[in-house]
Amino acid sequence: MEIFKKFKQRIEKEILDESSKVGEKEKKWLSDDIDMMLLRYLRARDYEAEASYQLLKGTIEWRSTYRPYDIAAEDLSYEASTGKQYVFGKSHGRSCIYMRPTRENTKNYEKQIKLLVYNIERAVSLMDKSKGHEQIVLLIDFNGYSIMNSPPMHVAKLTLQILSDHYPERLGNAFLVDTPLIFSVFWKAITPLVNKVTYKKIVFANGEKQKVKVFSEYFDLDELEKEFTGNCDHTFDPKVDWKREIELSRKERNLEMIPDEEILTLINTKV
Repeated sequence: MEIFKKFKQRIEKEILDESSKVGEKEKKWLSDDIDMMLLRYLRARDYEAEASYQLLKGTIEWRSTYRPYDIAAEDLSYEASTGKQYVFGKSHGRSCIYMRPTRENTKNYEKQIKLLVYNIERAVSLMDKSKGHEQIVLLIDFNGYSIMNSPPMHVAKLTLQILSDHYPERLGNAFLVDTPLIFSVFWKAITPLVNKVTYKKIVFANGEKQKVKVFSEYFDLDELEKEFTGNCDHTFDPKVDWKREIELSRKERNLEMIPDEEILTLINTKV
């Protein structure tokens, strides 16, 4: 494809070249799966080369300042402790992020977004690129949802912006489970901000029959929690699941593991 060839040549010349001012970590991130990466950015802008270039350039600038690769799991221990958001299982090879708004435990919106970014990065890292897996899925459980635990509009907007601007074409599906009547108010407000492509990826699963139908189609049930009609006994336990995250996160940053009692303190301490 001529558009892709020219786009890649421009990226190699203006971003990946040794003379470029782009940081080494950003270059490595781009180089790791460059062909799949560039195709995602092209698809996100309907193969308009200049728009795709500006989108990618914006992501590189964001990554150099936000530094998602430096987000430490241990710093998010309390934020993650309720299991309001975590990575588990696969949907036909696509990593799944479970989200439960009713388990919201802070008003620290900055850390809430950091937890989201951390989990997206983790979900991406767990996929087998050699098999062509490059998209993630969101499983959002709205049981117990109310105005009290719904995110502020600016947080919802920022979430959509990060997904669309910095992880374009990463979303495979978003499963909205057991949405209550009150959710329609939030949905009506947020829908205009959702682009048409993303909108088509949203799947509602309300009630037992619909959940059985939807999840049997999109998931290997042995990798789906029983709560969602799957066969897996997994339930989030921060002393197990987040401890493992901390171990992995510190290993990636070439740091020694911290003692179990310190991890327990982190999980139980609001900061």
